[in-house]
Amino acid sequence: MEEKVFNIKRNEYTIPEFFKEELDDEQLKAVINSKGRSLIIAGPGSGKTRVITYKIAYLLSQGIRPENILLVTFTRASAKEMIERVKNVTNVDTSSLTAGTFHHICNMILRRYAKVLGYDNNFSILDSEDSKDLMRIAKNEYKGNLTKEEAKQIPNEGVILKIVGYAANTLKSLREAVLDVAPYLIDVEDDIEKIYMHYIDLKQKINAMDYDDMLVNTLRLLETNDDIRNHIASKYKWVLVDEFQDTSLVQLRIVEFLSSVHKNLIVVGDDSQSIYSFRGSRFENVEDFQNHENVKLFKIQTNYRSVPEIVELENYLIPTHSIPKKLKPFRSSFNIKPKIVKTYDELEQADFVVQLIENKFNEGISPEDIAILYRSHSLSMTLQQKLDARKISYKLLSGKRFIETRHIKDIMAFLKIVANPFDNISWSRVLKLFPGIGQKTMTKITKEFYTNLMEYTTPYDAFENINLKKYPKLKDIILYLYENETENPQDLIDYIYLEFYKEYLELNFKDAYSRKLDIERLSEIASRYETLDKFLEELALSENIEIQGAEKDRKVEKITLTTVHGAKGLEWKVVIIISVNPGDFPNGMALKDKKLDEEERLFYVAVTRAKDELYIVKQLTGTTKPYYGNSFYIKQKLPDFTDKIPKRLVEYWKIGYTE
Repeated sequence: MEEKVFNIKRNEYTIPEFFKEELDDEQLKAVINSKGRSLIIAGPGSGKTRVITYKIAYLLSQGIRPENILLVTFTRASAKEMIERVKNVTNVDTSSLTAGTFHHICNMILRRYAKVLGYDNNFSILDSEDSKDLMRIAKNEYKGNLTKEEAKQIPNEGVILKIVGYAANTLKSLREAVLDVAPYLIDVEDDIEKIYMHYIDLKQKINAMDYDDMLVNTLRLLETNDDIRNHIASKYKWVLVDEFQDTSLVQLRIVEFLSSVHKNLIVVGDDSQSIYSFRGSRFENVEDFQNHENVKLFKIQTNYRSVPEIVELENYLIPTHSIPKKLKPFRSSFNIKPKIVKTYDELEQADFVVQLIENKFNEGISPEDIAILYRSHSLSMTLQQKLDARKISYKLLSGKRFIETRHIKDIMAFLKIVANPFDNISWSRVLKLFPGIGQKTMTKITKEFYTNLMEYTTPYDAFENINLKKYPKLKDIILYLYENETENPQDLIDYIYLEFYKEYLELNFKDAYSRKLDIERLSEIASRYETLDKFLEELALSENIEIQGAEKDRKVEKITLTTVHGAKGLEWKVVIIISVNPGDFPNGMALKDKKLDEEERLFYVAVTRAKDELYIVKQLTGTTKPYYGNSFYIKQKLPDFTDKIPKRLVEYWKIGYTE
């Protein structure tokens, strides 16, 4: 297009003609009129990237030099994509434009000014594994001064890093972070603090910063050094921030400082899609930004992604605490309403979803255009089994297959040594879970156990006659399992979890809660089997199907299974949201913690991923576990997302039962 040839010395009131062809009215107003402190609320599928691209193009057309523009994004890929688009639109050399993630921008600043903070400018950056290694050193050196019993209560390095990282990003105290992230560790708060302080010392000694340091140190530099702050901020006449709803308090303050001289801070995002509070993201940043003096608000609300029937539903599901918006459909109608599908239980839900997928295949829809979304990865377990049985290929964006995850393998190892006392691989896994047992001790215990099996008639007697005074917990658990080997697999799983593995999870996994949900689902699946052997056989079959499928054809098209968090920013023609039950979605623990707002935003994000067809599936029975699962909260009449939906907007399907 000839109109795309830019003259960056244009008059400031001149709008490049082709902008009017490429942008709708709301997009054009946001691009042309945003200045000073401006908030652009971009609804789902509304062309957010296009607005940012053309905003930069517009600035270049008005004579702003590339080196005076700063673009902050949440991924390197999105920064690269936007700059490439700007080059294509403008034919201007953008190599001097600063664009990248918060960490990229902070690294650029710190490389010049690290000495002000007590570091050399050639400091090393610790990646997540490096950070774990160094925190492990700090933890182990601290534990050396504790008794064995005290040392057992210290969480692993991953859990400590999660707590201190949350504190850094939210600017909260360590105590507040412990209470928010891992309240069960409040009794060892002092220990965590001392380990953290030692970790800080170790980083300083080796001239290294971790990812959280990059942000916190940049903020400290800008807060405490007026000359440095003004020098950096003077360069950037325009600061643009993408995905603003996912910024933390630290990140908000950084961009406010970077725009403090010229006062042009343009932020783009959607508060209705803020779903990362567990990382320290703060959806309130949008509201706080808007409440600032002289803020300009723009809304881009035309949805180019979804059919009108889905867009109308989205408008009714906009979270309660959001900046008001009204999405407008661009696409033509398919005359297909979203469906709310009621099934009896999780098994029936899985059967329905598999049948629906096969129907869509028969209609000519590609597997790549179909996605199944859920609140927690554990909710997909039964469905994964059904897909395996029907040999439907799928890819997981939300984690490993549940049978392959470490915590599920741990639980299964206990069950396998009950079913087969000679399973040396499972024995190795079980024994190493207990503190103080390494390879040498494990070999000694198993060797004595196998020797005793030749002399005694039962595994119980063989294990009872091993001297395990140092490991009484281990002995009690194994003897119980062998004494009760005829009980059903669900009872065995519940015993292992409550007597031992629950505490192990809390001390060793930073995502202990989601792993607890996985074990809950495993227990539910086990409840369908009368014998342990049948249960183990069924899960082994599921695992073998996966291996065979991978060997056959690695290029085969696959449907997508993912949590809603993993679906952010993606879209599919057919979206199936499963287990939309009070306690599951919305999540019971989140509701207990008074986080209904975020659950509403998660459901909104899920619904807005659908382009052509949307299925919301729920169960009459919901979750069945009464103790560490969600169903405990169902008795409290928790909110049901489907209750908010007007009946005229959806079709209701009942599968396999009558009310």
